[in-house]
Amino acid sequence: MTGIEKQLMLKEIKEKLENKDIFFTNFSKVNVKDLGRLRQAITKGEGKGIVVKNNVARIVLKELGMENTLPAIDGSVFLVVSDEEPQKISKVLVNFAKEQEAFTIKGAFLDGNFHPSIYVLKLAALPSRNELLALVVGSIKAPINNFVLGLHGVLRSFVVVLNEMSKKKGEYVK
Repeated sequence: MTGIEKQLMLKEIKEKLENKDIFFTNFSKVNVKDLGRLRQAITKGEGKGIVVKNNVARIVLKELGMENTLPAIDGSVFLVVSDEEPQKISKVLVNFAKEQEAFTIKGAFLDGNFHPSIYVLKLAALPSRNELLALVVGSIKAPINNFVLGLHGVLRSFVVVLNEMSKKKGEYVK
């Protein structure tokens, strides 16, 4: 590979990794079919999987100022890059790691910090952003519903009392 080709490759990978959440995994002994299935699942989770040579990854990560991620570059490195919700990608990776013993999660670079694999496991256990928003909206909606139902009951009782009073008043008029 010539120097220009190498520089273009470094530039391309740097653009893919810059300002994104990066998950570091090791895929040694995972067959091509299963890796393809993982890539499809990652794409559905709005991420992108990249197989990178270790030397290239180290150079790019140093250029991006992510030296603390270098211990995760070991063996057959598969990087997953996303700028969406990290919970989605972490769930995909954790589920795949449960199926494939040879697949390991090394860690993740999220919000400017490197986190170990245990963090990714905990992140996968969290509900998604939409699920959390639904819980909040449901919590806000419940007291309002109770208030409206309470008012409805009071108004209904008031109408029943007025109706009974009008019936009795009609009896007195006759």
